Amino acid sequence: MKPIFFIACFLFAVHPAFSQTDTTRRQVEFKDVEIAKKKATRLEMTPMNVEVITSHDLMKDACCNLSESFENSATVDVNFTDAVSGAKEIRMLGLDGIYTQIMIENIPSIRSLGNTFGLNYIPGPLMNSIQVNKGAGSVVNGYESMTGQINVELKKPQNADRLYANLFLNQDLRTELNLISATKINKKWSTLTSLNGQLSLLKMDMNHDHYLDNPLVKNLNLFHRFTFLSGKIFNLWFGAAATIEDRTGGSIQFNPNENRFAQNAWGLRLNTNRVEAFVKTGMNLPKQNFIGIQYKYIYQNQFGYVGRKDYNGLEHFGYFNFIYQKTLNENENALKIGASVLTDYVTEKFDTFQRNRLEIVPGIFTEANFNFGKDKKVMLVTGMRVDQHNRYGTLVSPRINFKWNIVYDFSLRLSAGRGYRVPTLFAENFGLLANSREIVIDPKIKMEEAWNYGASLNYKFFLNFREGNISVDYYRTDFIHQTVVDLEDARLLQFYSLTGKSFANAIQVEASYEIIKRFDVKLAYKFEQAKTDFISGRKIIPLRPQHRGLVSLEYTTKNKHWRFNTGLNWFGKTRIPDTSVNDEANKRPGQSKDFFQLNAQITFTWKRWEIYVGGENLLNFTQKNPIIAGDQPFSNQFDASLIWGPLRGANVFTGVRFVLK
Repeated sequence: MKPIFFIACFLFAVHPAFSQTDTTRRQVEFKDVEIAKKKATRLEMTPMNVEVITSHDLMKDACCNLSESFENSATVDVNFTDAVSGAKEIRMLGLDGIYTQIMIENIPSIRSLGNTFGLNYIPGPLMNSIQVNKGAGSVVNGYESMTGQINVELKKPQNADRLYANLFLNQDLRTELNLISATKINKKWSTLTSLNGQLSLLKMDMNHDHYLDNPLVKNLNLFHRFTFLSGKIFNLWFGAAATIEDRTGGSIQFNPNENRFAQNAWGLRLNTNRVEAFVKTGMNLPKQNFIGIQYKYIYQNQFGYVGRKDYNGLEHFGYFNFIYQKTLNENENALKIGASVLTDYVTEKFDTFQRNRLEIVPGIFTEANFNFGKDKKVMLVTGMRVDQHNRYGTLVSPRINFKWNIVYDFSLRLSAGRGYRVPTLFAENFGLLANSREIVIDPKIKMEEAWNYGASLNYKFFLNFREGNISVDYYRTDFIHQTVVDLEDARLLQFYSLTGKSFANAIQVEASYEIIKRFDVKLAYKFEQAKTDFISGRKIIPLRPQHRGLVSLEYTTKNKHWRFNTGLNWFGKTRIPDTSVNDEANKRPGQSKDFFQLNAQITFTWKRWEIYVGGENLLNFTQKNPIIAGDQPFSNQFDASLIWGPLRGANVFTGVRFVLK
């Protein structure tokens, strides 16, 4: 009945009598762009299907970091990976976030070791916008995008507020402080510095399972950037960030300094040191020619233990990308050609396992953008890149994106493309290590390869001088090669290469309106189904809901002093891997419950100040007994990784912002 309910809500909302909105649709290319503080939700003048989460959207919830920025997005799901570490992963088009390329200002960023907790290392107040591109995406950014691309645009020093301060506190005494200062030195030079810190030191056990509801975290992030805009030929952007974090989780009585090896105390600890820097240079040449060069370096070292098993990971990542762009005619047809070099040295040690790799991948690419007809009625972006991997040989990545404005503001988008990626087994599956399963790794793990195909219909209309929008999306991902993560045997955690088929289908319907003045409504429903041929047969990938519904409401008073936001999410049932070999008390049903999650926030604005109060999971639904055999943490039945629902009940928060323009 739940899907019928959300579909009925959708049909109710699209009726012309309720089709009133002033939602702005921005029409710009998917590139290094500024998204203003408006309610833009889609980039339209591009063949790619791009959803925009603006700075306005980011303030609807207490978005302390990137992992908490998708509460009002139907496209991206965020879930906990286990019951002890606090690690979160995104899911998109029915598949894990590792198949989505995550970039900062169009340069690859969250990948390899960064997939463990990297979403937490991008502070929410530092983000200007998030662009979520469904489908294979552009060849300019590399070969790693399979299901989509998420690009984070950070605040720019030349137009950021002079001072931004945010203090956040929730009922578990999680405390966060964000400070951002921007200075325009002169007409050409500007600089920005950001300092972000988090402290979560209070031990909470609301479900009385003798394990921490949330890990204890100490985190400090420092970011600095400057911009040189000559106004003529040469421009320069530079940024550097450093993050240190100490994270501890496990049983209430666990003390990392005293009883790590005690029989009745199970614990997890991870220390992370991460440094990254990027440089972008741009040169505007005569006759609408442009040269851009991107540089990126990431160092990350994370070390600690999960239970009694030690873990250590080290990564050095380097990236160089040269782009030449030429505008061909007055219709803005354009050609891009370029070359890139990616190097990645990754070493991981977990218990008795050690995995090392060195990737050196030079590549070349070309991408053409064509516009046809009056007002660019037909748009086509077609691209091809060829990379030479030192371990896996030649990688060919064709991609195409097509848009047709069938009639006024009714458009069709089509896309297809192939992507590749190299798995980093332990970092990308860190949450699955919180158990007593025996780990089995196929020695012939291959590079992953997949095709993605998609179609999207979008209708924008006006009624009573207000704008409405309806979209319907369908995407399918077919794997040629995949690393299968197998939890089907309750005693084993297996990693092996796919020998059969693996695919995912995703259908999403979304509508947004302004029902009455300053009262915006967004309704969405999606169905996602991913199946894989495991050793035990073809099955739906576990711990992922096939159905999800979203109702998002926002109201702003006429004087703009008060803003009210609420979001109701419905998550359907998920398949739970078989636990029938366990003792009776440690068995779990083969299917989870479906559940609702309600978030809400009230914001009061007065001059330079904003005060906000809100709550998460206000319906207080939690997964019961999330840890199997938690009272026997070193038995062969212990498992904290079979997570499908919220671990923490209702949680109230408050905060204050100060902005100096």
